[in-house]
Amino acid sequence: MPTAIEQLVISETGLRAFWPDRVRGHAGRIAARPPSAGEREDLRELPLVTIDGANARDFDDAVFAEPAGSGWRVIVAIADVSHYVRPADPLDREAARRGVSVYFPGSVLPMLPEVLSNDLCSLKPGVDRLCLACEMRLDARGQLKSWRFFRAIMRSAARLTYSGVHSAIEAGDAKARRELGALLEPVERLYAVWRLLAVGRRRRGALEVDLPETRVSLGPGGEMRSMEQVERYNAHRVIEELMITANVATARFLGRARMPALYRVHSPPDADGFEELRHLYSGAGHSLSEAAARNPDEINQALRALVGQPAYEAIAVATLKCMQQACYQPANIGHYGLALKSYTHFTSPIRRYPDLLAHRAIKHLIDRGRGEAAPLRGSELAQTGSACSEKERLAEKAMRSAVKVYKLRYLSGCLGDTLDAVVSHATGKGLFVQVPEVGMKGLIPRWRLPARHGRRRARDRRGGQGLHGFTPGQPVLVRVARVDEDRGHLDLDLLAG
Repeated sequence: MPTAIEQLVISETGLRAFWPDRVRGHAGRIAARPPSAGEREDLRELPLVTIDGANARDFDDAVFAEPAGSGWRVIVAIADVSHYVRPADPLDREAARRGVSVYFPGSVLPMLPEVLSNDLCSLKPGVDRLCLACEMRLDARGQLKSWRFFRAIMRSAARLTYSGVHSAIEAGDAKARRELGALLEPVERLYAVWRLLAVGRRRRGALEVDLPETRVSLGPGGEMRSMEQVERYNAHRVIEELMITANVATARFLGRARMPALYRVHSPPDADGFEELRHLYSGAGHSLSEAAARNPDEINQALRALVGQPAYEAIAVATLKCMQQACYQPANIGHYGLALKSYTHFTSPIRRYPDLLAHRAIKHLIDRGRGEAAPLRGSELAQTGSACSEKERLAEKAMRSAVKVYKLRYLSGCLGDTLDAVVSHATGKGLFVQVPEVGMKGLIPRWRLPARHGRRRARDRRGGQGLHGFTPGQPVLVRVARVDEDRGHLDLDLLAG
């Protein structure tokens, strides 16, 4: 059940929080019928595992890898949501309206009713589940050489967590390794594949912005209890790279068949955004050439030089703000951030509608046009992509808004407390700083700045000099002066810097 804060955000953003009766009824009828496997390949003897966060409940994907010749055979098995959610049925129409699942600190607004998202479709351990599998062959360098999509039935060997896998594989914890038991070797093989994929990612110059995530923990009454930094392990990266590779295979499969599809595209920074980037990195002592507008590798090199410095987080956050937003569209223009020529979303059909559409397109191809309804085309496909992009942005806005209110409410009890911060950018209002401890920005109003700083005009929003005499990433010491929850403002006093 959403907390009071989350209910307010849901109301303000117009998110769909309730299921129409026809959707509930349709979901109940599907759940009451045991699924028919039909003609499917049997993967139940393979040690496919899911690796997710400790609090995850909807398990979209399971993974497996084994050596094959001089390379690797990798299987990414994805919940076969399209087997249950048929084009234009009540579940499909509602999923299209929602577009994505929305994850708040205290609740979830799922794209599909929980009887599907958390049960019938979820790849829970020890239970037979229908899946759409992508079998990939990688060479000795981790290059994707071939792929095959097929319907299958699977039985997850284990529900693993990022922290547990980290303890066993990266930290070498003896107890964690014993708990993995016979799955230790299969998981180590997943890491071996990831190491190859990570080299390929770095070689092609994909953007690497590794920002700490601040998690909000709630008490039993929905009040914010604490904030903590979420540790990011290589276990996260293992799954991310395997999912990216499966998504690339999907994009190539659909593209080569000339099947109309929604690609996940990311345009390079526009002229204004790139100019802001150049100012930003110039202020941090790094220059960017025009080539960085076409491939982000130069940005990576500059960011790597800043790792471990106080300036890193503020500059990394500002870097992302200079980028254009990724979106869904039928025209494939590539993905700037991932440095990929062709990319789509296939791996999360429980929580993303475009992935469900990709599954239908794949089935249409592997069935040679028999059985599955023809996928969306033309203007209908373009409009669906635009709508999905809008729903995604709305969900992100809602999640950020809720988290910000929780943090501000927490900080309202910290008036007068001292915090470390780093300079982000300036406007006529004053100096904006990033506060790593709470993972948000605050404003030192111009009139609160010391006279030697406050009277200087801010010439540039980001980067360069002119930030009231400060530079981006400069460490400062601040004090919590005022919290305005209604307007979403955090005002700070400058103590030192």
